[in-house]
Amino acid sequence: MISKSLRAGFALGLPFLALPAQADDQTDDRRQREIVITGIAEDDGYAPQQATVAGKSAAPLLEIPQSVSVVTREQIEDRNLFTIGEAVQTVAGVTVMPFDGTNPDYRARGFVLDYAYDGVPSTFSSGVPEFDLVIYERVEVQRGPTGLFRGSGSPGGTINLIRKRGQDRFTVSGALSGGSWNNYRGEFDIGGPVDEAGRLRVRAVAALHDRDFFQAKSHTRKLTSYVAADYDLTPTTTLGASISYQDTKAETPMAGQPAFTNQQFLNFPRDFQHLPSWNLFTETTTEYAGEVKQQLGDWSFVVRALHRDIPRAWEDAFIRPGTGVDPVTLTAEYVNRRARGVNGKTAVDAYATGPFTLFGREHELAVGYSWDKRTTSFLQRSQTSQGRFSIFNPDIIPIAPNAFTSGSETDLQQSGFHAQLRLRPFEGFTLVAGGRLSDYTNRSRNIAPSTPTDWVTNANSRIRGKFTPSVGAVVNLLGDVTLYGSYSDIFNPQTQVRSDGTPLDPRVGEQYEVGLKGRFLDGALNASAAVFRSKDKNRALSDTANPGFFVQAGVVKIEGFEFEVSGSPFQGLDLTASYTNVKTEYEVGTAAQTGAVFDIFTPRHQYKFYARYEPAALGGAFAAASVNGQSGVVGGGVAGVREQDAFAVVGAQLGWRFNDNLRAFVSVNNLFDKVYYQRVGSINTYNFYGEPRNFLLTLRASY
Repeated sequence: MISKSLRAGFALGLPFLALPAQADDQTDDRRQREIVITGIAEDDGYAPQQATVAGKSAAPLLEIPQSVSVVTREQIEDRNLFTIGEAVQTVAGVTVMPFDGTNPDYRARGFVLDYAYDGVPSTFSSGVPEFDLVIYERVEVQRGPTGLFRGSGSPGGTINLIRKRGQDRFTVSGALSGGSWNNYRGEFDIGGPVDEAGRLRVRAVAALHDRDFFQAKSHTRKLTSYVAADYDLTPTTTLGASISYQDTKAETPMAGQPAFTNQQFLNFPRDFQHLPSWNLFTETTTEYAGEVKQQLGDWSFVVRALHRDIPRAWEDAFIRPGTGVDPVTLTAEYVNRRARGVNGKTAVDAYATGPFTLFGREHELAVGYSWDKRTTSFLQRSQTSQGRFSIFNPDIIPIAPNAFTSGSETDLQQSGFHAQLRLRPFEGFTLVAGGRLSDYTNRSRNIAPSTPTDWVTNANSRIRGKFTPSVGAVVNLLGDVTLYGSYSDIFNPQTQVRSDGTPLDPRVGEQYEVGLKGRFLDGALNASAAVFRSKDKNRALSDTANPGFFVQAGVVKIEGFEFEVSGSPFQGLDLTASYTNVKTEYEVGTAAQTGAVFDIFTPRHQYKFYARYEPAALGGAFAAASVNGQSGVVGGGVAGVREQDAFAVVGAQLGWRFNDNLRAFVSVNNLFDKVYYQRVGSINTYNFYGEPRNFLLTLRASY
């Protein structure tokens, strides 16, 4: 019966894949839904119990000695979160930085965040597109260095994206949304067992998002599709596979506004656009992922792999870097360019994890090996000045000729063996310790129309046997309250050389953290508090005694604290709330740097609040409110001249649940139409206004 229902559902649903949708059944008692997360059944909701981002198997949040936040599928759908950026914007201490209108950067504790996919580590690439949130079950964020399982990377932390998997029961859901600036979206999600025994489980997901933006001329169309299957080859052997596809076309993608040459903001209306209407970015992402899991008693042996190709192209014109708008003539010098190429990612992660008994107590061990490769291959027509033009008439700027002038390829690879031990020497105490030995190679070459060269790998770009430690301890104080402390680090290779010709040692980002975590009200409410201090050491500074060479003497210091609460304090109310205080500074740098702010984009204070109330007494009505606020930042501006003062943005939502399977609601973003800059950039670009007040009407259904 189930397999017949699934086949019928696919037959009915396939015509809608061009305009798809997705939703979820959320009853009044905020159901606990079984979802598959890397082979572990995990609860959904606002107070998740476990996460996988800090290990190779799901661990209770109370036993993870680092700061971890989880954005679950229920939160994603309640809040209408469509992108990874929108999801991590809700997480404590995370700042989302607009980049080129389609692919923002994410920052925490002074540095960018790296990625992992179902625990498979991947090197961060700024501006490289990621998939729509529709294909993911949840988003996990660990703040602070995560070198134990990735080797080289950023000290900021890791975003772990958990894909949707084949389901053991038939479900179908959909959603349609429409709102301000011709913002239209549809989602579709169907899955379940194919055979009567449930050995083969499948999932198909798709989304189409077509929208304009508040800034004139900007338009994006994004089509996302995803298919996954899990098959029980034997009672102890499971095979998994998925294919993801996304096609994005961005016409005049938002790049913010320029500024005057005197460093002042333009202060033009938020919809003003200074870029040509012919600016065009296209990106097509295809990913293949596979998994083999073998269960031997309580031990799991897992191999995961993924391969992603991202053909990309762009042709655009913009104001030449380092220059701005003349405040008298309102003209600027524009350059044009074009590029075509491919970003690639390939990764393999193999590990074994399970319990063992020592001295009469049970402990856990995870050992494994990972390999990660990131490639680029691009042809470019370099930025070429086209002269001065009025910022009110950019469409007359010539399009760059089709002929490319240069070509290059890069190949970055890292691999390593890692191990993590969770020892419980006595009741109420857990010691978490591990380490990784990493190899790292980064090479490059020129290709036609540049003069072709062989691959070049200099000593600065080859590292062997770099050890990365991680250690933490968790003490159960009472009930579901734990106290923890931890040390972790990560390395980042440098290309500069000393006066003797040897390369500088890699930068090392190390962090000490102490915190409290608790689960209250029978697991309905999570709370945590943390104090952290980190340093990024070995940073390159010019060798004043030997011009042209460097010494590894620079140090950046990050310190702060944060609080986070999430869950359901009483029936019908769901909430998340956080406060982060972080100070970033150059502890040792140049004369101008020492003591100055290091991360000019991270606010000292940041607070986030969201609450959703659906009382049974109202018979289906529900409402939500949100507040996101921060202290001022200078960003790429000038203190006292071009900077963003402290601000807060309020959101609201009203809706009606017709039954357990159907609900409709309207969301209002920036309810009071606050005018602010989401990012302060340079004088030529990236002064991004935050979105003005806007509305989105959504209908969600599930079966």
